[in-house]
Amino acid sequence: MLNMTSTQRLADVYQIVTSVGDPRLHEWPLIATPWPCLSLMAMYLFIVKVGPKFMENRKAWDLRGVLVVYNFALVLLSAYMVYEFIASILSIPEFNLMCQDVSYEEDPRLMRLARVCYIYYLSKFVEYFDTFFFILRKKNNQISFLHVYHHASMCLLWWMVCKWIAGGVSYFGAACNSFIHVIMYLYYGLSAMGPSVQRYLWWKRYLTKMQLSQFALVVVHTSKAIHMNCGFPNGFLWLQSAYMCSLVALFMNFYQKAYNAGKKKN
Repeated sequence: MLNMTSTQRLADVYQIVTSVGDPRLHEWPLIATPWPCLSLMAMYLFIVKVGPKFMENRKAWDLRGVLVVYNFALVLLSAYMVYEFIASILSIPEFNLMCQDVSYEEDPRLMRLARVCYIYYLSKFVEYFDTFFFILRKKNNQISFLHVYHHASMCLLWWMVCKWIAGGVSYFGAACNSFIHVIMYLYYGLSAMGPSVQRYLWWKRYLTKMQLSQFALVVVHTSKAIHMNCGFPNGFLWLQSAYMCSLVALFMNFYQKAYNAGKKKN
């Protein structure tokens, strides 16, 4: 009887969680319930686990042409999202850049911001191919905990955003990340073009510094929004701050190993 009661309570909580949300996006693909998102995440983690073993005794794929097209396509997509985030918030009257709550009205200007939030969410699944290409090219050293953690977790976090808070101050972290991705995928696209271009790509460490600066800036912005208490859910702001802090720690560890370790050896 106790088990039945506990199961019923869990079912009730699940029903409440899935039924309450942004009514504008409820019927959009991958939004109504977390299961499609979780299924894709599970598929991603499964491929990360078995992919390198599958490729172990197989020849690495030559994907240079595919990588050039893929990375430059993501440059264009990221640039488009930066533009849409900026254009949408500037079109909303009296939008507070530091702390803005979410309005669920079907105003075209608000829908434009919600739509780019949704596109950003979908782009996180497209970025799974970063890892899949590493596996096919047998670049397993690139598939670090940081890489997998970041790719897997962003999908779930942005399902939450699109489910409940597709608007307001949610724009800031996504706009910053999209801007960094313009530069990051430009770097990867140029690198894929071969040695003749790679010798000019001396600025990788500065890309990592920009990523670290991005995370720190989002933490500062989020802290300001918490302090202002403008009506945006503080629970998500705290979650975002904690997540950004975890990325700062992981990226600093990566930077230390990738760049400072080489200096010590010399």
